[in-house]
Amino acid sequence: MKYIAGRKDRGDIEISFEPLKKGSGVEISLETSVERLYGDKLRSEILKSLNELGMKDYRINAIDDGALPYVVRARVEAAVRLAMEDLNER
Repeated sequence: MKYIAGRKDRGDIEISFEPLKKGSGVEISLETSVERLYGDKLRSEILKSLNELGMKDYRINAIDDGALPYVVRARVEAAVRLAMEDLNER
């Protein structure tokens, strides 16, 4: 199941978080109009946020439209928290 936070609006980023089976690893897909300038920074920010939250096996799809680093972190955290709440309720 995918958990989504954020919107495809200017200055925002949509994060789709999907937990994977243990040992599956990490998959990050990023779509942004500023790939050449900030693509690596955005990926790094996403990965750092997920590492801080203790996530190991997941797939992330991110659609960026000029989000600042604090927005990226907030959207990643929100998507992960949605997933954890749902999985804990099962």
